[in-house]
Amino acid sequence: MTYQPLTLALADDHNLFRKGVLELLKAFPEITLVADASNGAELLELVESNLPDVIMLDLEMPEMDGVDTSRYLLSKYPHVNILIMSTYGDEALVESLLEEGVKGYLLKNSEPEELRQALQALKGGRSYFSPAIKIEMPCK
Repeated sequence: MTYQPLTLALADDHNLFRKGVLELLKAFPEITLVADASNGAELLELVESNLPDVIMLDLEMPEMDGVDTSRYLLSKYPHVNILIMSTYGDEALVESLLEEGVKGYLLKNSEPEELRQALQALKGGRSYFSPAIKIEMPCK
C-alpha cells in the first residue's frame, strides 16, 4: 500500500502516552511531526502560522481541551483535519464533534496500524471513527 506524506501536530497532556505515540510514528516514514504539545493552547502557538495536514488532540487536557481547541481551529480554519483521541467512546459526544467539523475520533486503545489508517483517511479528505463507536454519519 502506498501512503500519502503528511504533516502532523499532536497535543496530549499525558507525557508517557504522547511520547509513546511519537515513538510509534517513527515507524511511519510518510509522517512528519511538526508540533508536539501538552495542551491545546500550547499547540495553537506552535501551529497557527503553519497548519499541518492533520491535528491530533486529546479530548481532555488542562488549559485548553480537545473540544475547545477544535472549536477554535474550526472557526478560523473550517477545512482543518482534526482527529480527537480519547479513552471514551461516547457516541453522543462523537456525533456532536462530527457536527462541529471534527473529521475523526480514535480510541486510545487502538492499534498503531489503525492510527495510520485514520491519519491517511483524514489526509485524503475522508472521515475516520474507531469501529467500536457506533455513530450516524451526517448527510452532506
